[in-house]
Amino acid sequence: MSITSFDRPAIPASGGIRGLLQRYPLVCFFAMAYGFSWLGWLPYILSLDGLGILPFRLPLGDFSVAPGAYLGPLLSGFLMVGATEGKAGVRHLWRRMIQWRMAWYWYIFALICTPLIRTLGAVVLPGVLGTVRADGLQASLSTYLILLPAAVLISGLAEEPGWRGFALPRLQERFGPLLGTIILGVLWSIWHFPLFLTSWTTAAGLLPLIEFTATATAIAIIITWVFNNTRGSLLIAMLLHGAVDAYSPAVLFADPQLNTTLHALIGFGMVALLLIVLTRGRLSYQRLVSSVDAHDKLQNV
Repeated sequence: MSITSFDRPAIPASGGIRGLLQRYPLVCFFAMAYGFSWLGWLPYILSLDGLGILPFRLPLGDFSVAPGAYLGPLLSGFLMVGATEGKAGVRHLWRRMIQWRMAWYWYIFALICTPLIRTLGAVVLPGVLGTVRADGLQASLSTYLILLPAAVLISGLAEEPGWRGFALPRLQERFGPLLGTIILGVLWSIWHFPLFLTSWTTAAGLLPLIEFTATATAIAIIITWVFNNTRGSLLIAMLLHGAVDAYSPAVLFADPQLNTTLHALIGFGMVALLLIVLTRGRLSYQRLVSSVDAHDKLQNV
């Protein structure tokens, strides 16, 4: 059974700031995730690697996204869980981050099928198959294996405890799995928008933002399906997220079309649509009935 809504520890309602966080958990989470990250990215955005307002470059280069990423979804997720669920909730979130016991094929899907999906999206573009680099296969595999650990730590670890650990279960409960995931995908993509002012990407203009948002939403649908089938494992979500960021078919093929996210949108979009059809929009989601709810239902029979 796929169970992806959780009985949360009940803690007394509070006043002040904690009470505000408890009353509006999703709004407060996204506000903090955006605010903390965007503030953390400000030196990067204003540097010579961004708008060029400040006369310096950050030594980490494109890895300068890391401070803002950790300050945003990760920190906000733990703060919100602590405020709404207490210490027991924080322990539960941590256990889901290291929840490794699951069927082996989910690891295969996250680490191997994810790059294959991006490659599939590339080869359907006209002319790409004829641009295979001589050493492309070896180079793409080597690059992927080198970048994967960093991508899991910077993208997966820094983001998933917030997006999927805190926000996704609540969004699925409130809006259902498909609409909740679409909302998360759009908000997740908007969180990245300030990075379009930096060397993190060479894309510019409205169309790349729309393309990026659609791609992020498709990826979010796939992650939700995996998340729902692995009892809310954040470890597999972190691995899948890292695999998405670590692999690029631009190393395998010498085609300028791969400098955009169009191939990723095609590949992940096709898989996302297939999952929506096969699961009838449920994405393997099942609501967990608490012991209290079950007892009440039995009393009413």
